[in-house]
Amino acid sequence: MISSYFKIIRPVNLLIMALTMYFLRYFYFKTALDIFNIDLIASDWQYSCLVLSVLLAAASGYVINDIYDYKADIVNKPESVVTFKLFSRKQLVILYIILVILSLLGAWFATHTSLLPIIVTVIFNSLLFLYSSTLKAMPFVSNVIVSAIIAFIPAYALLYDIPSTLYHVDVDSYEHLSKEILEEKFNRFIFFFMEMAFFINLSREIIKDIIDIKGDKELNIRTIPMIYGVDGTRVFVAILLLTTGGLILIHPALSNMPYSFIFFLTTVIPCILSAAYLLWNSKFKKSSVSLKLAMFIALMYLPLFHFILGHHDA
Repeated sequence: MISSYFKIIRPVNLLIMALTMYFLRYFYFKTALDIFNIDLIASDWQYSCLVLSVLLAAASGYVINDIYDYKADIVNKPESVVTFKLFSRKQLVILYIILVILSLLGAWFATHTSLLPIIVTVIFNSLLFLYSSTLKAMPFVSNVIVSAIIAFIPAYALLYDIPSTLYHVDVDSYEHLSKEILEEKFNRFIFFFMEMAFFINLSREIIKDIIDIKGDKELNIRTIPMIYGVDGTRVFVAILLLTTGGLILIHPALSNMPYSFIFFLTTVIPCILSAAYLLWNSKFKKSSVSLKLAMFIALMYLPLFHFILGHHDA
């Protein structure tokens, strides 16, 4: 029974979200601030509460999405629906409500200098509910919303820690420190991760729509593959993936970071190109896995460069 609950909330996806937030804080923000002996304002406990609130909100989103997608999943993923037969609809709704309440509680404990965690968690939960109940019926819009929510996670880590920390720094006490330059550096790097996460996940969401086209047809759910066909969608996603690879290579965040550029060129880019090749050859599930691998490798960049070089500006 417990393992079935875990399967519903997608533990692997939640783990990646948690690692993203922890890696950014301890292997990027803290590394850069330690150079100036600046401590982050929020405590480790508060930040852990923030991460927990994100995970609980995401888990609630998975539960409510499964409730609304049950009929489609019977066709598209009959092997996974067996798990949900262990629970009644009422039990799933109760689980959803509990997760939402706990996510808000986690955001409350994470609050330090502003109500940002509570505001973001309320918006996060609302968007995930609207996505499952209403917005999912809107082709492309639904894909963009899911991708934007995932891409926002790095920005959330930045907004929670950096503005409040730098606000309390007395520049006169630190030589050669410009809060504006430091914040700009953080922003540029976070936007790089956000853009990469957005476009890779957008491509993956559309590929998943191709995979699920059989069930969507039976329930008359309008998705991009339903409207433009599998071939037309495949061309669009292939162009999107090639564009994503190009954006990574020319992104200003990597312009003065040769080792970082080489890392993404030799690891993430091949995964994206592989996904495009597999997509073109109608191996949609493998293409989706390749994109998930690309995001995981990109995430591993943070601890790898932290422990090998001690910084990310080699």
